[in-house]
Amino acid sequence: MSDSTDRYWITYNGEVYNYRELRLELEELGHYFVSGTDTEVVLKSYIQWGAASLSRLRGMFAFGVFDRHEGSLFLARDRFGIKPLLYSKFASDGLVFASELKSILASGLVARQADPQSLWDYLSIGAVPQPATILAGVRCVPAGHWVLVDKAGHHTARSYWDLARESARNYPDLSRLPRQEAHRRIRALLEESTRLHLLSDVPVGGFLSGGIDSTAVVGLMSRQMNRGLETYSVGFESAYSHLDELPWARLAADRLGTTHHEVVVTGADVAANYDDLIGAIDQPSIDGTNAYFVSRAARRTVTVALSGLGGDELFAGYRHFRRFQEVRLTWDRLPLLSMRILSKLMPARVWPSKHLAVVRGSERYARLRCLANEREKFCMVGAGPSWADHLVPLARVYLPLLRPTLDAIAEMSYVEMRGYMLHTLLRDLDAMSMRHSLEVRPVLLDHCLAEFVFALPAHLKLDATLNKPLLVRCLDDVLPKDIVARPKMGFEMPLFEWLAGPLKERALAAIDSPTAAKLFGQQYLARVGATLKSAAPQETKLWAYITLINWLDVNRIEVPV
Repeated sequence: MSDSTDRYWITYNGEVYNYRELRLELEELGHYFVSGTDTEVVLKSYIQWGAASLSRLRGMFAFGVFDRHEGSLFLARDRFGIKPLLYSKFASDGLVFASELKSILASGLVARQADPQSLWDYLSIGAVPQPATILAGVRCVPAGHWVLVDKAGHHTARSYWDLARESARNYPDLSRLPRQEAHRRIRALLEESTRLHLLSDVPVGGFLSGGIDSTAVVGLMSRQMNRGLETYSVGFESAYSHLDELPWARLAADRLGTTHHEVVVTGADVAANYDDLIGAIDQPSIDGTNAYFVSRAARRTVTVALSGLGGDELFAGYRHFRRFQEVRLTWDRLPLLSMRILSKLMPARVWPSKHLAVVRGSERYARLRCLANEREKFCMVGAGPSWADHLVPLARVYLPLLRPTLDAIAEMSYVEMRGYMLHTLLRDLDAMSMRHSLEVRPVLLDHCLAEFVFALPAHLKLDATLNKPLLVRCLDDVLPKDIVARPKMGFEMPLFEWLAGPLKERALAAIDSPTAAKLFGQQYLARVGATLKSAAPQETKLWAYITLINWLDVNRIEVPV
């Protein structure tokens, strides 16, 4: 879309939920609109306020604005990185950008060359930490940033929003805020966010796993919608039904009065859709399979689905929040050498947090969700490939995320939102949902809500008997008691069982490929092959590695030797 002067051109992806209010403000400033879209509002906002317009936008977005007079390009991405935005320089003065890596590849303007450091990090976490991508020379615009490229090709990048920074600025001291007042304000912000995310001229449904986050979002939706609410959840065939949460989702749907749809995924389903899964993921990942199937099911009846993604990160829902706090408050008072000596004397069953206590800083976060540590990765790749030389450990990804002045819960929340949530959850959800032309809106990642919750003291976020007490207690009239009382489950899938079952031939072909030989040592590949043939128990990390091999082959990406 262009403005009336033909000077400014925008390409845009996302939803700005307060665009009507911004439009009124812009009209008062003399702007004239020819459409009813938020795209035009974003364009006119940039023309009026420049980069400062980003602080006015409430929602999820990625866009580029080209100024024909200046010959400049302005790229911007939303605060949490819900929407992706990638770019790469080519030749001497050219730049290509897109919301998908496959679009950049299709341009033919960038080399199909894997980035060695990204490969190395992927082996550890089953994803590529942003702003890097799996391709050498292709970068992401970081979440909460803008990038200005002038006509000479020079880049200027700036952060316009950071959760820790803005939360401290807007809420400098909430340490003495009464608990009930915190609950009241969170409830008001949740209701406001839900109302904004429900704005749509197409049918809207909700993802419902049966956990606290999704049930909270659906419960809030049911209070505000004046028509039937459709909800969706994923489960597994009977052999693996112990892994899914369908019974809890049914209970929540029944209590909240929704029309509920279940997707029961079988190994045969995964095998039949495996090629499309690899094509949809955009970059290799251990995650995304559940998002693929639930999004496909939801798209049959709705165009937009609301999600509870971000609740664990914001409201301290993961079990490791408590473990990290315990280590910081108790064990970090002692010298590190003492911790390492003590760890040799005490077994893990007696001291389950000892693997965290014996390291500090970014090294500690590098042990979170780690598929393979540095030593294990060297054993896997063997002595052959030179691409694994001179690479840096995963801990360096977390070093700029450390906020030691924050309490342990706030720092963990910050790391999780800038780490796992950004690199894996948001990226895969966007790729898989958009594969089916479904727009997914994460209600709990409204920045006004997040800034307030983040600023609250740790003692309000943890409870001896209740998971996510801030969220639960402010929604005690919305959340079914059975859902609140249920034990927390991590969403797991029988990934290795699928590889050793209906996908066995595909998996064996992958590890026997030339790409696999460039990535891994022969001893490791032989061990994996024997494990697949015997169907012996194996870590789910193998799903990440098979996905990597297949994705590189499908997209004809060269692995350096």
